[in-house]
Amino acid sequence: MKMNLLIILSLMFCSYSCEKLADHTYILRVQNNTKDTIQVYAGYNYPDTALNVEKPILKIGYPDYETRLESKTDWKDKLQGDTLSIFILSKDTVDTYSWEDIRSEYNILKRYDMSISDLESQNWTITYP
Repeated sequence: MKMNLLIILSLMFCSYSCEKLADHTYILRVQNNTKDTIQVYAGYNYPDTALNVEKPILKIGYPDYETRLESKTDWKDKLQGDTLSIFILSKDTVDTYSWEDIRSEYNILKRYDMSISDLESQNWTITYP
């Protein structure tokens, strides 16, 4: 009787814990090879390359360091087409100006428009500059 209870509890525990293993984070790396701190975000509306109307969550990229953009959803499922836009902004600019000013002046350092196949061939890593 105790052995049956132990087996049933083990099966319940395993089936419960296996669901958590299904969670996956999709990662895009941005390597900052400059001496300046940058801020990065991904845009999903290509061919529209305008900056978001609302200020997005920006990830900090420290000098000579890799930052990660993470998603619980596969990048492919977020896109309107096949291309992801990665926006690189100066941290000083973001700290100094309003998002409305940055957006209206398109005050970015660089934009990368990368297809899924481009990102796969680069092992999901973008090197700036």
